[in-house]
Amino acid sequence: MAILDTGPIWELVLYGAVKQLGFANLKGDLRYFLRPEAYQNCGDFLSTFAGKTTSASVVVELNGWIQRTRPKRGHPGLWELVYEEFRKMGMEEDVVKLLDMELDLVAKFGPTDVSLLEIARRNLTQRPVILTVDGALHAKCKKEQISSELLIEVCNPIY
Repeated sequence: MAILDTGPIWELVLYGAVKQLGFANLKGDLRYFLRPEAYQNCGDFLSTFAGKTTSASVVVELNGWIQRTRPKRGHPGLWELVYEEFRKMGMEEDVVKLLDMELDLVAKFGPTDVSLLEIARRNLTQRPVILTVDGALHAKCKKEQISSELLIEVCNPIY
């Protein structure tokens, strides 16, 4: 099972906005899909997982990122790309209640990252892998022996 953090989903949306919708003003926001091969490598990586999920908290973060983009008239198009990516991946969403999260972890990592860790813990039998751009989350996963991959490494694999 792949568990997607906000960063990788946002990068997919940005790529679609630039390539499909012609939002040239967002091209400078792309950090990982600078080459078509990087986008393809991410797709290849995700295709190896039967299940893909994320946290409802990630959707809230995506909303914040979309709301900060300009021009605002592009927001419906960006949301359409989010829907398209979720449909293509067969994305599931899981809810982790704040009161079910450890306070010290929320204070340190924020509720979104803690929700992703909790989803992974709940699904250990499915050998979850968290895909993120967040080095602190990646390190926490390694410390807890939860598989994690950084998007930069997925986009640019070393063979």
